[in-house]
Amino acid sequence: MNSKSMSKLDLKDTVILHCIERGKPIPSISPFVLKLETYLRMVDIPYQVDTTKPFGPSGKTPWISLNGVDMTDSQLIIEFLNKKYDKNPWENVSPEQKASARTVRVMLEEHFFWGMARWRFVEGVQSIPNLINISGVKFRLLKWVFPGRIKKSMNAQGLGRHPPDTIVKLVSDDLKDVSVLLGDKPFIAGDQPCEADCALFGSIAQCVWAMPGSPYHNLVENELTNLKEYCIRMRAKYWADWEDCLFKNIKA
Repeated sequence: MNSKSMSKLDLKDTVILHCIERGKPIPSISPFVLKLETYLRMVDIPYQVDTTKPFGPSGKTPWISLNGVDMTDSQLIIEFLNKKYDKNPWENVSPEQKASARTVRVMLEEHFFWGMARWRFVEGVQSIPNLINISGVKFRLLKWVFPGRIKKSMNAQGLGRHPPDTIVKLVSDDLKDVSVLLGDKPFIAGDQPCEADCALFGSIAQCVWAMPGSPYHNLVENELTNLKEYCIRMRAKYWADWEDCLFKNIKA
């Protein structure tokens, strides 16, 4: 649903999730958008999606509006909404389990993310039209601009100073560590999902459904199969309407 179809009544007390357009094989190719939307579903907070203004005041996506208040950064948004709606997605999680789960989130969002971004917008940039709806002109511009931006950002972060093969090895190790920590548990902290599962799903689901031909897709498909099974489990639990949320199935 876009903002043009939202009435004032619809907006009151409803989180407006501002984000990029839906993806073709996955509801969002942004791990942070998928993370936040999964959280909203997990804790049952009413929301509507608006793709007409995907980037917020800080230039980041996703961002939210709630009764006239705007906020950016998926993690800060989650912490704000936990307090606002008195939600506790860490219920029945021990301090040790919480610390481990939060460590996984930070590793995926601050380290693995950059390897994923490099493959998607540098080595795998030709597959972008298979992931999102993008015109020929915009795609040519993306291919011209994005690789340089990603490399520059990764250089500043530090990971980009390594050769491509080393980057793949380092971030593949992230996936392997997550696989070990998950083990045969249904969710990252045990039998019940917690807040960190939203971030884990947001990132790993990209490898499962939206990075064809990448070394990370090959890992979860052929070696780290517990991660793929985990994503299928999360999708079944929170995304019964998954197919309806893909770009090709969105009704105008």
